[in-house]
Amino acid sequence: MKQIITFLSFIPLFALAINQGFDENFYKSDIEQKRKIFVKTIDELLDRSFEKIQLERAFVDKFFEKNLKTAFRELKKDELNKLISLKEKYRVKNLLDYNEYKKRIGLVPKSMAIAQAMVESASGTSRFTKEANNLFGEWTWGERGLIPKQRAKGKTHKIRIFDSLQESVDSYLLNLNRNHAYEDFRTLRAKFMKEGKKLGGLEAVKTLQNYSEIKGKYVKILSAVINKNKLELLD
Repeated sequence: MKQIITFLSFIPLFALAINQGFDENFYKSDIEQKRKIFVKTIDELLDRSFEKIQLERAFVDKFFEKNLKTAFRELKKDELNKLISLKEKYRVKNLLDYNEYKKRIGLVPKSMAIAQAMVESASGTSRFTKEANNLFGEWTWGERGLIPKQRAKGKTHKIRIFDSLQESVDSYLLNLNRNHAYEDFRTLRAKFMKEGKKLGGLEAVKTLQNYSEIKGKYVKILSAVINKNKLELLD
């Protein structure tokens, strides 16, 4: 009974974390409880984001499978408009470049994403997470953002503010899927997919040197976090 009560006591906090952000009870928890709740929360957020990406990918696959047979002579306006929307969203240069859509509209290893969230947000305890729902340290140069307290002189970037943790996860995945800085990641993912292999986090993080100013050291930190927390079990 004690075990059941303990588990149920996490449910309201878990639901709140997904919809809004981590509440005071989370921050009052001990380190181990915080870690478990944080990992579980990011895992669930990723599942929700993955569902949306998979629907986009399914549309693209169906679009090209159908229209390649007719040499694009029977295009429907609504389907074409949706493809144009995805082209712009994922920054695909050629509207009918099926291979590029497949390369860009995809999932990421959960272990890598969770490790990055743990590092970038100090497992949900950073100022950026508390005040901006920012789990992955994403920057912005717009008007809406938090100014880093230790921002170097001459720098103008801000920490992007998100309305929810879910929005932060969605943005992180889109960033990896379309930003030119992560072309190596997408190339590696496409290679593994073509070979019918599963891309694990420890292999994927090697392509993220451009994510942080500390380059190779960042990759080592992520690898250590994945190993210490056995996150590859979630891939």
